[in-house]
Amino acid sequence: MTSRDSDNALEKIAAVTEPLKIAFFLVPDFPMLTFAAALDPLRQANRIAGRSLYKWIFMSIDGTPVLSSAGVPMPIDHAIGDSPKCDLVIVCAGLNHTKAYKPAVFRWLRDLQSRGCVLGGICAGPFVLAKAGLLDGRRCAVHWELLAAFQEEFPRCIGTNEIFAVDGLFITSSGGTVTLDMMLYIIAASKGRDLAAAISDQFNHPEIRQQDSSQRMPAQARFGIRNAKLVEIIKEMETSIQNPVDLQVLARRVQLSTRQIERLFVEHLGKTPSAFYAGLRMARARDLILQTDLPIPDVAQICGYMSASRFGRIYRAHYGMTPREVRLGGVVQRG
Repeated sequence: MTSRDSDNALEKIAAVTEPLKIAFFLVPDFPMLTFAAALDPLRQANRIAGRSLYKWIFMSIDGTPVLSSAGVPMPIDHAIGDSPKCDLVIVCAGLNHTKAYKPAVFRWLRDLQSRGCVLGGICAGPFVLAKAGLLDGRRCAVHWELLAAFQEEFPRCIGTNEIFAVDGLFITSSGGTVTLDMMLYIIAASKGRDLAAAISDQFNHPEIRQQDSSQRMPAQARFGIRNAKLVEIIKEMETSIQNPVDLQVLARRVQLSTRQIERLFVEHLGKTPSAFYAGLRMARARDLILQTDLPIPDVAQICGYMSASRFGRIYRAHYGMTPREVRLGGVVQRG
């Protein structure tokens, strides 16, 4: 994609005569935090500007109210079949995004795209857009927990670790609080940075993050560690789930002995390096088991286990259930 192509969505939004009309397509069990982070900046923009810069409606598949993941019902203005013309349509979905995997939804989204509508996907919204065949060859931001599943389900799409992405007429966010940054980016592009900064200030949001900012907290914060060598090792482990790196190789890379590494892990994390590494691989396996239909042997290989039976034993020891039992609807218990 050219830089001009990646700017088309923002240019199109900026060219719209006020008010910009936005539709939120809510998929059952949508995440409230992500939804609020997309909606409330628009309300605040109107309040600060003193006029209706933005108008919005809520949509569902059949026009009936939709429950959020927290069980909060959201009233709906329109079904997808009778939706008015909008400038931007945002798909808001969570872990149960497959509830929107319906031919009628896909036809509707393709029709919007063919008519030049800007399309957005927040949290698991990119899954719905990708399933409709709209994101092939395009960059899209995907939540870190869902990225492996997304890449397996949609190998033609370019899932990224960016907090949000703009590519062609598509704008995607990895969900949660970074959706606020995406909306501020849109507002800055259409109505100026001063307004976006004023909104950010109102929300006690001291910095508008750039789209290539990291989704996750640094390893130091996530694991409560400060040792630079240990942080470096953990980063290596997290990026080599499918092809686990031998401890001796890690030791050479950080210029420590294997015995020194073992002491660091036990001292700071209360686990051996192998137990910690296995935990990372099991977490990836859990995500793939719960979020994809991949055969269990394939999940095992993606997580660095050549033997499906050995993978199953380790998974059961870690979570108290086999991968098959989890697929059948059991509740995962962390070991």
